[in-house]
Amino acid sequence: MVKKGLLGRLFKIESLISISLLFMLIVSTPSVYGADNPKIADKITLDGGKGELVLNGSGTRRKFGFKVYEGALYLQAKSTDSKKIVEADEPMAITMLWKRDVPKDKTLEVFTDGFKYGAGANYDAQKSNIDSFLKNLADAAEKDLWRYIYIPGKGTSIYYNDKSVATIAGLDFKKALFSIWLLEDSTFKGDSDLRKGMLGK
Repeated sequence: MVKKGLLGRLFKIESLISISLLFMLIVSTPSVYGADNPKIADKITLDGGKGELVLNGSGTRRKFGFKVYEGALYLQAKSTDSKKIVEADEPMAITMLWKRDVPKDKTLEVFTDGFKYGAGANYDAQKSNIDSFLKNLADAAEKDLWRYIYIPGKGTSIYYNDKSVATIAGLDFKKALFSIWLLEDSTFKGDSDLRKGMLGK
């Protein structure tokens, strides 16, 4: 009887210790988004202390029902006017947070088609800039963050994660690039749900 009582008490103590350790583990685990669980940022700080851009809106690009990437638009002040945003010579950015791996040949195909619509009548004039952009495309991996940041007088800087890849000068190129997501035209076969999300509609 003594042994059973002692064993019972030891079992209860062991159970309490296990529960306490589990509780401590749960409480001490930080609930944050890190490298293993990235998310769209609320703001982007521009290099050289040139201010901040705020998240205008975001949306998810889907293909055959699967999430491909989350696109986000950053502006100095929120707007739903896609034409005004595309035409503006103001700091702004678009980011792509990839939700799955996509090989370079597919990213090349998508952007090549996108520029045909985005550049429109300026396609031939922007051909060399478009070729420079396409040349720098890469394989996309799940959780990669691609950023396109436009600064007046400097151009559009391309970043893959934290690596600066290239900067392409000119407002007209920025218009062509941003139009891939934001152009609203009856002839454009873009993703309207993604566009609406990025415009905050």
